[in-house]
Amino acid sequence: MPTSGWSRRTALLALLAPSAAHAEAPEVLALLGQPLVALAAHPAIGPRLRRMAAGRQRVVSDAVRAPGPPLALAGGWVHGSAAHDEARVLLAFAWRTETVALLLLEADRPSLFVPPRIAPWPEALRDAVGAFAPEIAARLRFR
Repeated sequence: MPTSGWSRRTALLALLAPSAAHAEAPEVLALLGQPLVALAAHPAIGPRLRRMAAGRQRVVSDAVRAPGPPLALAGGWVHGSAAHDEARVLLAFAWRTETVALLLLEADRPSLFVPPRIAPWPEALRDAVGAFAPEIAARLRFR
């Protein structure tokens, strides 16, 4: 079946054009060294974070605004953690795939996992999760 030159050019341009995730890379990487709230407020993350937090929005919101280590980079993931009262949160964003990972602990007990606890977690986050909650890292599957 013959294809028009227009269709081939459109397909070629679609393949060569940078995706939205790659276009955002410099913007997201500029957050390195900032507090976790900067990542949570990013337009690629904030709206999804609210949906992911579901019934724990207030707890997650308070935790991401709390003090914690500065944002860091590990294997293409910008990640950080913070703690507020009895809540601790780890938030990570893979800018190449626009994937978000979230781990919320309340009173040192896991209360929210994205991806779910039973799903494999990104290998690049093994050290970050291990530093945040070694007991959780020991039970998660990383791939």
